[in-house]
Amino acid sequence: MNSLSIKLSRYVLSVLFLLGIASQHSAYANDNLRQNVRITLTVLAPTCSIKTEDQNMEVDFGNILNSDLYLKHRTESRQFDLRLEDCDPRITNRLKIKFLGETSKELPGLLAFSLAGLAIGMEKTDGTPMPFNKTSEFQLLANSKNNVIPLRAFVQAEPNAIQSKKIGIGEFTAIATFEVNYD
Repeated sequence: MNSLSIKLSRYVLSVLFLLGIASQHSAYANDNLRQNVRITLTVLAPTCSIKTEDQNMEVDFGNILNSDLYLKHRTESRQFDLRLEDCDPRITNRLKIKFLGETSKELPGLLAFSLAGLAIGMEKTDGTPMPFNKTSEFQLLANSKNNVIPLRAFVQAEPNAIQSKKIGIGEFTAIATFEVNYD
């Protein structure tokens, strides 16, 4: 065999080898294009709307005497309502509410705020605690487009502040965010 035929053989073999690889990749790509894709989704309808005036709720505790907090350790609960409208009872019958905020180190589950020795607690109207940063469930009315969720808030003194007689005095504000989810 002469050197020209060896060179041609080498090139022909190289080309055939590359064509073989290319055709395998092409066949592999064609097989991949024929794979099935399963798509799963859920179509959701709007559930309820929070009444516009309830999107920024305020609870006014009025004047609280520190002597009452030393004696009773907490205030009477103040009720406020979360009003929902345009609920579709076919879609949802339960509501989950979570109030979010920085909690007290001494009273876990209660909201800490700027006034020393005090925290804010939340509860259902039957007295069931609603700890901050945890979900609480409510049943919605079965055949109603409008629902009222009654809630209660209270101020509670922290044990160390009671013991050391260091409950803060003055005006205070506290902010919490709430999330509403539906089942």
